Amino acid sequence: MSTVIPVPDNWGDRFSSWEELRHGYHAGDRDAAVRDCARRLDATAAGPEDGPVLYWTLGLLMLAPYVAFGNPGPGVEDEVTSVLRRIARGDDGRACPHGWHPYDADADDVLEHLPACLEVLGSPLDRALNGLLPENLLPAASLDEPEDDEAEPANLSGPEILDRWQCPRTAPGFARAALDYLGATVH
Repeated sequence: MSTVIPVPDNWGDRFSSWEELRHGYHAGDRDAAVRDCARRLDATAAGPEDGPVLYWTLGLLMLAPYVAFGNPGPGVEDEVTSVLRRIARGDDGRACPHGWHPYDADADDVLEHLPACLEVLGSPLDRALNGLLPENLLPAASLDEPEDDEAEPANLSGPEILDRWQCPRTAPGFARAALDYLGATVH
């Protein structure tokens, strides 16, 4: 059964490891975990379009604080930056009908909310849509009522926000957010 966004088998275990690394208490080889995520993203990006590119991109976004401030070993930042640039250029200015995407939210807020969000995004579509609320997919700060009644995402339903998570522009947007976190540019 397919999930809302493609995720690899045992994605939860890997995600927990990234979360530990992000918070500084990962007991394993940190550089190996980062490189593994970068290499899997690189391999997935070269594969079929229905691969878990967004999942691995979110993984590198989670790992960006370590790469930026955790003193990674030689070459780690270059490897991460290289694959993120490739993904960031992936939308090629592609147009879509959405005025707003999840990567438009504050990256740190998204990271704090990501564990709960991935529970929804990693579940089968029919289960995810059952009672889906916007707060299941976005941090509360993104849902505060804006001054403009037409502004997104506060006025979107859960399925409408889910549609934006599934947009082909979302992975490149999160790759750009991770590059920003690292102080790197797309070029």
